[in-house]
Amino acid sequence: LGARVDGCRSNRASARECARAHSFLQKKWMRRRMQTGCGSAFDQGKGQGKNMRDYQTYIGEICDTLLFPAEAKETMEQAWEKICANAAAKETFLKWLLVYEADGKLDYKEVLKAADTAAKEAGIASYTADLLIYLLMTAHLKERYQEKGISEQIWLDSCMDLNWKLHECRKMYGIWGSFVSWWFDGFFEMTRFALGRLQFELMDFPESYEKTGHVRPEGMTKVINMHIPSCGPLKKEDCEASFRQAAAFFVDAFPGEEIAFFCESWLLYPRHRKFLSPDSGIVQFMSFFDIYKTEEGDGDLWRIYNREYDGNPEALPEETTIQRGYKKLLLSGGHAGYGEGIFFRKKKEML
Repeated sequence: LGARVDGCRSNRASARECARAHSFLQKKWMRRRMQTGCGSAFDQGKGQGKNMRDYQTYIGEICDTLLFPAEAKETMEQAWEKICANAAAKETFLKWLLVYEADGKLDYKEVLKAADTAAKEAGIASYTADLLIYLLMTAHLKERYQEKGISEQIWLDSCMDLNWKLHECRKMYGIWGSFVSWWFDGFFEMTRFALGRLQFELMDFPESYEKTGHVRPEGMTKVINMHIPSCGPLKKEDCEASFRQAAAFFVDAFPGEEIAFFCESWLLYPRHRKFLSPDSGIVQFMSFFDIYKTEEGDGDLWRIYNREYDGNPEALPEETTIQRGYKKLLLSGGHAGYGEGIFFRKKKEML
């Protein structure tokens, strides 16, 4: 996205260095996607019980599988050791891991409260603990994928979101962890899936569409809602491939001749066309949609600048086209925002 679905910037790395590093990560990910098999201690020990040693081993394995940087892997391993060294923190983590393995359902708000409590008891960053507990849950999530006959590749691509959020947290706060761990629930409830470049889930047809004067297709009750992870360029051909995968994955939800795709995102803010070129990834992505609703709001500016916006546009960096465009907009008294968009495709064209 050039500027910044992922916002690959840090105070210590130049834009060029970060771009090279991010490109290397993407290439490693793509090579990994071409491989088969992600064996782990959990695969080898099914039915034999999972002890603390299993978890310690698995952390290293899953960090490697999800391409965590060496420093992040070490942070996760050390965090688990500190949790294990504190009886209360250890009990808290194990309780929720066992609950998830028992039935695959959790009160995720309570899980994160518990993780934060364990973090304080063990003396680790709460953002690290929040990511760590989900990292450990990926083992049972893989088993659930296998039980439901969903490919290991989809499991891997979906779990890679832990990596994307890991890097966002590092850029924002200098911590290996996640400050948006509430977001992971859809992946672990198996309602949200990464299918190629994009992530998708079914949702009810948005009421906002009809409220803005549009007519919902007769008999259509669902849409395929999409999310755009911060994992590099947003190419039109990659999006098209993802749309086809999503259409096949969720086809049973659409008994008619058409499939509906929906997105609510800062990426669909129409002002982008004023300062981004027509062939930019963001503008190309916008072109898929009938953007029928927009609102102003600066809450997503952190995605562009990798910092919380304090209302002072003068202090914002100007390293990329989108950063310069938004800074100019904010200096003139304008605001960022988001859009809601939808498009329809014929089944016969997608399957």
